[in-house]
Amino acid sequence: MSTPTQLNEPGQMKPGQMKPAHIEPALSRREEMSVSGAAMSQAPWTGAAVTGGVVALGDFGWHVIGGHFGRGGISDALSLGVIAFLVVAASGALLRERSGRAIRWARANPWRFAVAPGVAAAAIVFVLSVVLGGGIVGPVFAGLWHGAVAFGLTGAVGSYARSRANRRPSA
Repeated sequence: MSTPTQLNEPGQMKPGQMKPAHIEPALSRREEMSVSGAAMSQAPWTGAAVTGGVVALGDFGWHVIGGHFGRGGISDALSLGVIAFLVVAASGALLRERSGRAIRWARANPWRFAVAPGVAAAAIVFVLSVVLGGGIVGPVFAGLWHGAVAFGLTGAVGSYARSRANRRPSA
């Protein structure tokens, strides 16, 4: 026999209550990063690499034209290429027609999914800036703002993908 407190515990249904059809269990931050990685595995890596390379070369070309080439110019160009690479990869994964469980989770939680490319961009840009530019304080800020840009762009595309999926008629 159940007591009134047992009926109100999380996961317990009250009499006459219907069980929702599509409720995913809450994920820990570690599980979210794992699912984000699984979603990123479906990314269009070739297109992302080409886009990142073209953006990096174009930015370095602007540095050369402006006369600001050297280790700092290379670091800036590579950092911008990293952002382009990660944003195109993550966005491509979200916008693909094929969808697995990880992609469905990423579309349903675009800002949580965007943490993975944002953190990856911040870490890669930090390392590039330390190796090519030197110092610690400048690379920390460079990594933070590049990560924030990657996070924001990926989250915005994910929000669009979620709204696009909601508007699509189900077959």
